[in-house]
Amino acid sequence: MDGKNLRGLSILVVDDDDDMRQLICTMIRRMNANILVVEAHSGEAALERISAALEPFGIVICDWEMPRMSGVDLFRLVHARDPKLPFLMLTGRTDLDSVVAAKKAGITGYLIKPVSPLQLQAKVAVLLRDRE
Repeated sequence: MDGKNLRGLSILVVDDDDDMRQLICTMIRRMNANILVVEAHSGEAALERISAALEPFGIVICDWEMPRMSGVDLFRLVHARDPKLPFLMLTGRTDLDSVVAAKKAGITGYLIKPVSPLQLQAKVAVLLRDRE
């Protein structure tokens, strides 16, 4: 999927680390200037953004480790509302148990930090293609 196919897409980026969230948002915006990027600093804030959105998000990109509500917890709540919404988990976890736990939860998109712009774009493309 090239940048043209991302036109008009809205992406929710959830990460409690301001620097990491900004980095991911910058990578996404460089994919295509017409992508709407919405940020949330927590799982709770992400749920508020999802509820308030006029149009549904095209994908959620979320950190695993966050205080109060983990990325997996957020995924379960989001998935209950919209099982087809692509969800990309970003994490520093490299152990096999974490990958298995994510798969068991139903998370299909998983990238280990640090993430390159090419890795991010490729994974977003796969998740969006699989949704169709």
